[in-house]
Amino acid sequence: MKRLSAIYKSILMKQALLVLALAPCVIPHARASDDANSNGPQFSAEAAATFNKRCTACHTYGKGVKVGPDLKGVTERRRRDWLLRFIHASSSVIKSGDPTATALFAQFKQQRMPDWIDLSEKQIGDILDFLAVGGPDIKPLDEHNAETATLRDIEMGRKLFVGDEHFKYGAPPCVQCHTTRAIGFRGGNLGPDLTGTYLRYQDAALTLFLRHPCFSWETQVAPSDRYLTANESFDIKAFLRRSAQ
Repeated sequence: MKRLSAIYKSILMKQALLVLALAPCVIPHARASDDANSNGPQFSAEAAATFNKRCTACHTYGKGVKVGPDLKGVTERRRRDWLLRFIHASSSVIKSGDPTATALFAQFKQQRMPDWIDLSEKQIGDILDFLAVGGPDIKPLDEHNAETATLRDIEMGRKLFVGDEHFKYGAPPCVQCHTTRAIGFRGGNLGPDLTGTYLRYQDAALTLFLRHPCFSWETQVAPSDRYLTANESFDIKAFLRRSAQ
């Protein structure tokens, strides 16, 4: 009897934790999208990460001069081949007597940009493409309001919810623990019914939650950053919004 009581208490604890898991979590940072931003400008997630890691210490994007020039519009101000050479090895371009490079060197008090010789031409080109389509001003796909979802997005969200499509990083399908009116109330009952979740928490709160849920029933710890892709998060939001209507 004591063993059965302990098992019962464990089940109740899991159910309680899963209910709490749907409360909005405060996430201190947003991660870059790791899948194609299909509903917006195309750019490399690696390029965005490289820009944030290497460029933002000295440059802003649309916020004025920092250590170096503001990079908003740089792909329009400078030729691409020049930018590729300058980013790869600015010291060589300055020593060559290039008038633009020497003028910048003088303007910014001889603060020379580091030579990024470890970056390939493609990697630098991807960074320039990222800046050309909006750079840091690009709104991540999962932050797009679910009202903008297409029927295709909603259907993909349904497939992910019920397990007809698999999540990229191996997260279990939602139906394993939850149900919703949109699938005829079939599904698990370990977690709460999600029919009205979108109306209850709204778009922004669900975005934060889906980026990094508070609890994983499998490990009983918070999942890693690689949980859902931005596309998957948006599609799930779109499906939950339709479920609530």
